[in-house]
Parts: sequence; structure tokens; C-alpha cells
Amino acid sequence: MNKLKPFARTTIIFRQCLFLFAFALFAAMPAQAETVNINGADAATLQHYLTGIGAVKANAIIAYRNKHGKFKSLDDLKNVSGIGESTIRKNREKISVSKGVTRLNGNNMEAKEGRANNKPVSKNSSKG
Repeated sequence: MNKLKPFARTTIIFRQCLFLFAFALFAAMPAQAETVNINGADAATLQHYLTGIGAVKANAIIAYRNKHGKFKSLDDLKNVSGIGESTIRKNREKISVSKGVTRLNGNNMEAKEGRANNKPVSKNSSKG
């Protein structure tokens, strides 16, 4: 019987653990980054997909959109209070003014394209 030296067994176990860890990381990553339609996305969708966008900025985007109409370009986001060039740069590949995700579907966070609720989310609202 071919017995491995303790160091060789440890190396094999380490490699197997490393492989499993890498596989778990890869499996946890989304298949592709979603594009968010800023002219239709609700606050939850904006927060979920865009870097640096929390409840306050998501609500500011929706309020600006409701008051001024649809965004004509991504750079129009600079007109929203709290949104600067840095936030736009971080999200440029994830934002569209004409296509993409507009809302999340329930608790499973599945992206759905379609018409969104254009009302800001209340800061005091709780998830039922």
C-alpha cells in the first residue's frame, strides 16, 4: 500500500480546501452584473445594485426624477443632491436611462424588468 508522508497528505488536504473555497466564492458571485434603468427603478433596486447608493440617495434620485422627468443621460445624475462624479464613475457600467432592471421581486431579490413604483420609500417603513 502506498502511504503518503504526513506533509504530502497535508498538502493534498490544503489543495482540496483551497479548491472548495474558490468554488464557493465563484458560486456566490452573480452570473452577470445587472443594468439598472434609472428612469424606472424603485428605491430598493437602486440600493441593491448600485455602489454607494443607500436609502437617502435612492429616494433623492426618485424625487428628482418625479420633479424633473426622465434622466436624459447618466451625467444628469450629478443634478441629484448627494450624487457626485465619484458615485457615477463607480456605477457607470451598471446604469442605463433606457433599459435594465426596475424592481426586485419579493424576498428572493430576483431582478425584474418593467414599470416601477416611482414613489420614494419611507425611512420609517418596515419590511412586513
